[in-house]
Amino acid sequence: MNTKLILIIAVAIALIANSCKDNGTGPETLEPGRRDYVWTADTIKAYYIYFNSIWGKIADDVWVVGSGSAFENIYRYDGSKWYRETREPIYNTVSLWGTENVLWITTYSGYIWKYKDGVFSCSQKLLYEENEIDFLSIAGKNDSEIYSVGGKEIPLNRDALIYKYDGEAWYLNKVLKNNGNITRIRYSSVNDRYYLLTALDNEIEKDTVRLYEYDSNNLKTIYENYVSENTSCVMNDINGYLYVTIGRKIFMYYKNNFEQILEINDSNFGGQTWGRNKKDIFIRMFDGLMHYNGTDASYILKFPSGVRFGTSALVLEKDIFLHAYDNNTGYNIIYHGVLKEN
Repeated sequence: MNTKLILIIAVAIALIANSCKDNGTGPETLEPGRRDYVWTADTIKAYYIYFNSIWGKIADDVWVVGSGSAFENIYRYDGSKWYRETREPIYNTVSLWGTENVLWITTYSGYIWKYKDGVFSCSQKLLYEENEIDFLSIAGKNDSEIYSVGGKEIPLNRDALIYKYDGEAWYLNKVLKNNGNITRIRYSSVNDRYYLLTALDNEIEKDTVRLYEYDSNNLKTIYENYVSENTSCVMNDINGYLYVTIGRKIFMYYKNNFEQILEINDSNFGGQTWGRNKKDIFIRMFDGLMHYNGTDASYILKFPSGVRFGTSALVLEKDIFLHAYDNNTGYNIIYHGVLKEN
C-alpha cells in the first residue's frame, strides 16, 4: 500500500473518530430531546406532607418521601397507582438514592434507612458532638461506596458533615468546620468525583454558598460566593455529567471548566435541572416544567393556579415524574409524563 493511500485512510479514520467523540457534553451527533409527552396527575391526599425527594430505576417502581407523619410521608408507585408505604414508621424523611437492588432513605433524626428484598433496616442513631444529624442528601458510586451529608440539627448547623458507607456500616468520614450544612451531594461518573453544596448562615453577614469537588480524600472549592439572586447555586448530575446553576445561568462542569449551556430570564425560574443529555434538559419552573432541546427552551407542562413545583424530579428513559404542592388543598400532586409511542 503506498504512502499516499495510507495517509488518506488515517485522515478519514481521524475524522470519523472526531465526529463521534464525546467532547465532554455527550456525542456531538445527539438528537434534540422530544417534547411530546402525555401527562397524568395523581393527587396524594395527605394534608401538609411536604415531599422532598423522588427516586426510582424503572417507571413501575418509584418512591417519593417527605416530612410529616411517619405513616404518611413515604409513597410508592407500582406502575398504575400510588400507595402509602406502611411497613415501617420512618420519621422525618428527607432524601432518596439507590442502586438496582437497594434503596436508601435519609432522615432529619440521625438515622439512615435501607430497603432491600422487601425489608427495611436502619443504621444506629448517628450523632455528632452528642447532637442529632440532619442527613439532607445521599449519593454513591455503588453498593459499597455511598455518602450521606448534612449537619447538626438546626440551629446548631455550623459544621458540615460527610458520612460514608463502606458496604458494612456508616461512619463519620469528614468534618468541614464552620461551613454550615451540606445541602446536596451528587456523583459525576464522567469526572469520577463527588460534588458537595454547602450553605452557611453567617447570621449578621450575608449567607455563603460553596461548591466542592471531592475525590473521597481531598476537597477542592470550585465555586464560592455570598448568596444573592445572581450568585445562588444549585447542582445536579445528568447522564454522568455535573450541571450547575448559578443565578439564572446553567453550566456543565467538566475538566475544571464551567461551560454555559443556557440562561433562563424568567421570574418563575426555579434553578434546578434534570435530564438525559445536553440536548434533553428539564428545567424547574415554579409554575411548571420547561424543556431545553439544545436550541431553545419552552414549557412542556404548566400547573394550575396555586400549584407550585416541589424540589425534585425523576427522569427515566421514556418517563418523567415530578412532585408539586397544591396550596389550594394542602395536598401533593405527582405529575407523570410519558413519551408518545412513535
